[in-house]
Amino acid sequence: MASLPTGSDKLLEITASGVTLIVKTKKAQALHSADAEARSSSLVINGTDVEVIRVPGQDIHWAADGRSGISTHHMDVFPMFYEQTDYEIIVSCGSDSKVSFWNENYSVREKVSPVMEGNEALLSGIINFGNEIGFSEFEISRDGKKILTVRIEVYPSKISYKSDYQIMISDISDMVYAAALDFMQKTYQEFSIGDRQNNVPSVFFQVISAIFEKYMNAVNRIVSVPHHKLMTEHLVLPEHKIRKADRKSEKWLQNHQEYIVNTKDGYSAEKALSVRKTITYDTAENRFVRYILKATLRKLSDFRNRYSKTVRNPEQSVMDKTDAMTNEIRRILSISFLKDVSDYDAMQSMSLVFGMAPGYRELYKYYLMLQRGLAVNGDVFRISVKDTAQLYEYWCFIKLFSLLKKEYKLDTPDIIRADNSGVTVTLVHGKKSEARFINPSTGEKITLVYNPGETATQTVNQRPDNVLELEKTGTDISYKYIFDAKYRIESDPDGIYYPDDKPGPKVDDINTMHRYRDSIVYENSASKFTFEKTMFGAYILFPYDKWEDYAFGIHKEGKTERKGHKFYRSIDSVNIGGLPFLPGSTELVKKLLDELISDSKESAFERATLPRGIEEKLAVVDWNRRDVLVGTFRDKKQFDVCFINNFYYVPARSVPDKKLPVRYVALYQSVNIFGSEAGISYFGEVIFSDKISRSEVTEIPVRSGNADELYYRFEVGGWHKLARPVRPKEKAFPVSYTNKFLLEHSEYVPELLIENEDEYRFYSELKRNVHSAEINEAGANISFAHGNTKFVFTDGYIFAVCGDKISAKVAVTDFSKRPSAVLRTLQAAVETSIVCPAQGDEENGD
Repeated sequence: MASLPTGSDKLLEITASGVTLIVKTKKAQALHSADAEARSSSLVINGTDVEVIRVPGQDIHWAADGRSGISTHHMDVFPMFYEQTDYEIIVSCGSDSKVSFWNENYSVREKVSPVMEGNEALLSGIINFGNEIGFSEFEISRDGKKILTVRIEVYPSKISYKSDYQIMISDISDMVYAAALDFMQKTYQEFSIGDRQNNVPSVFFQVISAIFEKYMNAVNRIVSVPHHKLMTEHLVLPEHKIRKADRKSEKWLQNHQEYIVNTKDGYSAEKALSVRKTITYDTAENRFVRYILKATLRKLSDFRNRYSKTVRNPEQSVMDKTDAMTNEIRRILSISFLKDVSDYDAMQSMSLVFGMAPGYRELYKYYLMLQRGLAVNGDVFRISVKDTAQLYEYWCFIKLFSLLKKEYKLDTPDIIRADNSGVTVTLVHGKKSEARFINPSTGEKITLVYNPGETATQTVNQRPDNVLELEKTGTDISYKYIFDAKYRIESDPDGIYYPDDKPGPKVDDINTMHRYRDSIVYENSASKFTFEKTMFGAYILFPYDKWEDYAFGIHKEGKTERKGHKFYRSIDSVNIGGLPFLPGSTELVKKLLDELISDSKESAFERATLPRGIEEKLAVVDWNRRDVLVGTFRDKKQFDVCFINNFYYVPARSVPDKKLPVRYVALYQSVNIFGSEAGISYFGEVIFSDKISRSEVTEIPVRSGNADELYYRFEVGGWHKLARPVRPKEKAFPVSYTNKFLLEHSEYVPELLIENEDEYRFYSELKRNVHSAEINEAGANISFAHGNTKFVFTDGYIFAVCGDKISAKVAVTDFSKRPSAVLRTLQAAVETSIVCPAQGDEENGD
């Protein structure tokens, strides 16, 4: 038998009918969770002739005082039993007896066995509940007769049982129903109806709250155009009141000839059977509608009564919502034709009205949903709620899903599937599930994948938990990030073997993130780099609720510092690290999600670590080389001649020596001449240039008398069309020279003015985040404007200028390291510092 390390002590001791149960564990492992602040746990002991109950660490001692027989003892205690913790169980009795130990968990009960072979009067063993939490029972029998039952409560050690655990369960339930309802609305598929009637009031209220508006729309449509029948009535009336007769009237007269009289004009009837047709709404279908409304009223009333009696502090908003729905249904029943409709007879059969008629069809569907509930299936509902590690893994994906759903448009919730068995949540451990979103501000696709599957690599296959896949405008590359749920934490860091003195993710898990990112590669046969990494970042999600301490750190004097945990800072440097993630600690994950999604493709690429020397392999833009001449035209004829003959000419005075050599010519078509074709659509590479007189340009006649003026003639190898035209956005043409990178990557002509990489990155990030950035030229410098704020690059800083005041500034070097994050910081500083005057209020406005 393995023994516990030195330092073990008693947690519990019970004696009943001569049988003693002792539970021991390490002192250091007791009372170490958030739930240990109060006697929130329960200990229930049921036994025969219970003599002594002792909880040594909590000063609880109970003695029988001479009483005997079967007794039950309920005690409120501090939490004693935790997941993933070793406990020593000792059960003993007299030497002439035989004791046995039983627990519902096989891995627990098999560990408790006789200390010596042949001696079953003394049992012992080291047990561990693993990740299973909640209530568990020990049963002790003596000579086959049950003597003692002890019900304990196993607590999670990394989360709060009374708050985080319950919220996780609630989050999973809420997401499932919300996603299922979204699925129905998007795909127009109906829910499968459960086999059993739904008697859970909370589920009923959740469903009716989601569908009540549509439910009432169906009712109102029925009221406006109700189903009806034409009824035929036959009444015996005097001859002068009869308006219409039929064959039945003729038969009636044949049987009642006493009413036929002979007159001078012939025969006439004093009385006869008259026919009258009337419309009635008292049909079987409308009776069933009335029945549905009354059944809904009963359900609402039942829910309200139970909610008000069973919930300690019922929310007034829930009560008010219930009353509002009740009043709306009662109003319809009292003022519409339904008040005169008879009661529904269950023996009546349903007609095609409820299958085809507008309003009736929808109401019947909603009635079944309310009556029987949603048949929602899936592995997420079959897991043991005791398994906290599996629960945490599911919750992490569901919470990521919820955070994305709040900010972005849900496109295809593939985690929900409808089939003949009902609505299935395809969230199964080990199987791929995914949900896709659309970023409404950029149109980019966002995909969250749970268990993407075993990824084949050149070494060992990998299976990360959650992968966020982002598509960025302007590239076909998908940027992928791993968010791996690890229900583990280094709760007692020593600062020697662990690289920080604050709790954080396990070192082994950080190593796993490195392995995931570096081993999952893509074989690119078209690239000179045969294998390329597909994961741009990898992060551990771990259960820790003090996110402020983790992110910012605390000085010994109690002052907050910005440094934070090493595995949080490592996200900025190598894009690998850990993030605390619990129901009350989601801020850092949400912040990172926002940053990753709002990153431009350049920022996303720069988050990845590149091998040393990669700069020598990649093409670098020389921002000082402005070797693209942007050519203009005075009319369409001049453009056509240059375009057809593959050349361009310009006065030599417009091309100073410092601008030579010109390697490319871009053709600018102005708005006032070319209209909708305006912009830069074509460019050509210069293959020959010559300095000649204007008269030598024979393709276009000399008009201004400058035949002897010197011109540069640039011959090109042909005009190439840009993948995306550079559109005009200026009042007067501002650009004469630019570079090929800007020519191929600019959206508007003023962007060709950008002078360096920092300015280009800043404008790209600004334009991506606000969608209304402008470029203003002021002498030799340019500034970037959004609304009434100008951003100016000066002396190594980026200044945000509002009117004549500087509202914020950041160092260009800081921006170069984290462009997207620094821009958001700059914008936030502008919004909170001053209010800019309206544009045009200043004398020298833009």
